[in-house]
Amino acid sequence: MNDTLLDDFERPLRALCTDDTLRAVEGGAPADALWRAIDALGYTDALVAEAQGGAGLSLRELFALVFAAGRAGLGLPFGETAVARALLAAAGHGGRHGSGPVAIAPGALGGAGDGAIVCRDVPGGALAQQVLVSWQGEWLLLPRERATATPGAWRAQASATLRWQGAHLAVVRFDAGGADAVALCNALHAAGMAGAMDRVLELTGDYARDRKQFGRPIAQFQAVQQELSVLGEQAHSATLAARLGCSAAGVRPDPLLAATAKLRTCEAARSVCAIAHAVFGAIGITEEHVLGLYTRRLHEWRAAPGTETQCARLLGEALLGQTEGLFDFVRLRLSAPAFA
Repeated sequence: MNDTLLDDFERPLRALCTDDTLRAVEGGAPADALWRAIDALGYTDALVAEAQGGAGLSLRELFALVFAAGRAGLGLPFGETAVARALLAAAGHGGRHGSGPVAIAPGALGGAGDGAIVCRDVPGGALAQQVLVSWQGEWLLLPRERATATPGAWRAQASATLRWQGAHLAVVRFDAGGADAVALCNALHAAGMAGAMDRVLELTGDYARDRKQFGRPIAQFQAVQQELSVLGEQAHSATLAARLGCSAAGVRPDPLLAATAKLRTCEAARSVCAIAHAVFGAIGITEEHVLGLYTRRLHEWRAAPGTETQCARLLGEALLGQTEGLFDFVRLRLSAPAFA
């Protein structure tokens, strides 16, 4: 199922997400036409139940699509939109999400005592039409245009920290039912990061085979081969971890598995970005080169909730809160569930 979904989605996505299109969106060009073309492919309703017009897929099956979106460099919140539509449809609000992209983020108090809701470092937040925010046991569907936006550090035209005056601005609100926005973001961001790192691995390998120094490709030098080997190891381990984070039969991931996936992909991203830029040299840090589109996304995902520190703390507290040893904790709580 994953291979079929990946092939059917990745081919048209690759044609839509050209280097020029990605650069234009990152630079502030309107992304409406790109989103309409992606939405028309039909995969944004993949998690919605069949009885409500969707495909009835699970988060485990969505992994392939989010991976493909990350690999294509798509800066719009595709995976978040698919999950948000499924949650809204299950709550009886299937027609309230509009036609634009929907971001997902945990909400926090603004700090000024005025009841404001703040979502920090939302990937694709500046491009989203609405944001599904977890807030005090509820989901709030908040219009992005009603928020005060602070540009993101890594992609100023695409991502943002968003602040709303209060929950009264929500166009839809419903019980969260135990759903965890941080866990959802961890699972989805890990899958997108794995896809982006797979693309960085391809770009770096191709460049090393083409770039010649002293009459032969730099990929033939042992030092470069060592770096490429480490890059490949990190990228592939991130893919395995991201699959684990999305291994859920429904829409909601296991918080511990999602945290494990995000922590591992964040750790891998540090090495992947450093090695890729070292192999490319000066050309890799220019605005014109596509590599920067991917490495900026990876660093942005690392900074988005939950961060490496938050994920490590969650896992550490879970380990210390049980009576079994480390081996049994990993074996019983950090292994993928079996599916029929």
